[in-house]
This record gives sequence, C-alpha cells and structure tokens, in this order.
Amino acid sequence: DAYGRNAEETAALKEREITQQELDAFDEALENLPAEHNAEAAIAAKTVICPELVERETNPSLFLRRENYNPQKAAKRFAAYWDFRVDLFGNERAFLPISLAEGGAYDDEEEMIRMMRESPTYRYILPNDTHGRCVLFVEADQQNATTISFSREAKIKYSFYIWHRIMQQQSSISKGVIWIYYFEDRGQVKLNAFDRIRMKQVMKFARDCAPFSFRATHLVLTKKSISVELVLPIAKRMWSSDFRLRFFQHTLSRQKTQDSNNVPITEALEIYGFKQEGLPECLGGTYQFNTSWVEEQMNHDGGDEDQERTIE
Repeated sequence: DAYGRNAEETAALKEREITQQELDAFDEALENLPAEHNAEAAIAAKTVICPELVERETNPSLFLRRENYNPQKAAKRFAAYWDFRVDLFGNERAFLPISLAEGGAYDDEEEMIRMMRESPTYRYILPNDTHGRCVLFVEADQQNATTISFSREAKIKYSFYIWHRIMQQQSSISKGVIWIYYFEDRGQVKLNAFDRIRMKQVMKFARDCAPFSFRATHLVLTKKSISVELVLPIAKRMWSSDFRLRFFQHTLSRQKTQDSNNVPITEALEIYGFKQEGLPECLGGTYQFNTSWVEEQMNHDGGDEDQERTIE
C-alpha cells in the first residue's frame, strides 16, 4: 500500500462505527496493562485529570482504528502516546491542550514558536495525494541554517505539534500518512543535523505511539550526498523491517531522478500517488507554501470552535 492502491479499501475498514462494546473492551485493556507499559499517565488523563481533553484530542477510537479494533494493541498504543507526551512536556503541561494559544501546552514555548515562525516549512502538511492520504513534508536541518541553532527539545515539540494537526485529519487515520523528506546538500556536513537521540524519538512515536500509520517515506536528495551515505546505514538500524520496505530514495539532477530512468521528479513521484499541484516547487510541483500558517494557527488555536471540536 506504499503506492496507495488499496487506500479506499483500507479507509472503508477504518471508518466503520465503533461499538460501545469495543470501547468498553479498550477501557478494560488499558486498566489491565502490565506495569512495563507505563499506563499511569494515560489512565489518569482519561479518567481523572482531563477526560474531555482526551475525548477531543486523543479519542480512543483513533487508536482502535489504528490497531484494527484490537483493544489490547490499541490500549498499548494509547498508553505509549501519553507516556511520550508526559516525557516531552512534563506533568504540568502534558495534560493541557496541544495548542499555541494562551493556556495550551505550547504557551511559553518561546524557542519552539520562534523556530516555527523562522522556519515555517521545517515541518509542513501538504495537500492530500491522489488517494486522499495525508502528506507530510520534512525539511532536513542540513539545508536550513536557521533550524541548526535550535535545541533538540524545540525540534521534537515542533514535530509533535504537526503530528497533532495530522491527527485531526480523518484521512490520516483512515488512509495513512506519507513522508517526503527533502534534503538539499550544500556540501558542508553538520553533525548536529543528524541527532541520533532525536531520530530515535521520532521513530518511537511513529512506531509505538501515533494513531495513524506511516505508509511510505520518500527521501529526495538534490544531488548524490556523502552526508546521507554516511548517515543512512546508522538510521536504518533504528527502523523496523516494515519501515525499511516502505522507504524510497530519489536523487534530483536538474529536476531529474537518477533512479527513475531520468524522468522528471514529478513523474517519478506520480506512480506513488503524488500530484504536481500538491508538490512544492523544490520538487518540480506548483504548490506554494503558506508561510503565514503559524500565525493563522495561533489565531485558530485560540478560537472557541477549536475548543469544541471532537473527533468521532
């Protein structure tokens, strides 16, 4: 399904109504998780601290659909998600809304918000592909001198905010998410651009915590890169076998791909479900980045309608 050919079939299975019996089974499974799954934060959030927030932001139905309605697996993923969230924000802020507005988990996150404003395409949600799957554009630190100076924590929190925006899209749950990782090698290797600890955190969230599936990852290089050749073998050790099977690499050369018989990059990506109007200009497409999305999202996060939004 890296090509999206069975996206509609997958969506049909994941969009059916969840029964009360399945929700009750989830609750029971969560309560009975072994200690090693660190379910305390998840149970506290759901039952005591912020049950309304859980319903709105991390509804158990998301995790049940992700795990094909298996209550035990869904409960483990739900617990892992909340454990990750507490580790990232601490007990004081983890149970606040994932919002840039006052009173949210990102209130007072000055470094991260400054990073968002200065590098609005560091993580960016592109238009859905031809199969309706969510597309996440990831800009490598190597090409963006601005992001290099920010802390690991700020970068992870930036990514976490984008992941949460993806979670609010029904298509990400029912059809999955595609990564496009864009790397422009400018000839100078910056070792802190390849943060192994941060990479492990990202992979942990994708593998164990996210209520959506990553269907494929496309690494697009502007040219053959020694930096990438050095780092990829290390990175692949952290990947699951499933992730490695869904990984595709493309190299640009005057908007051509060396690994696709020198056809234009947009044509090379088209077979995977991408469309030209949904790809940015750096990939030969026509999509224009909305660089003011951060300010728009800050205004949106503070709106009443966002506070009332519930995912069914």
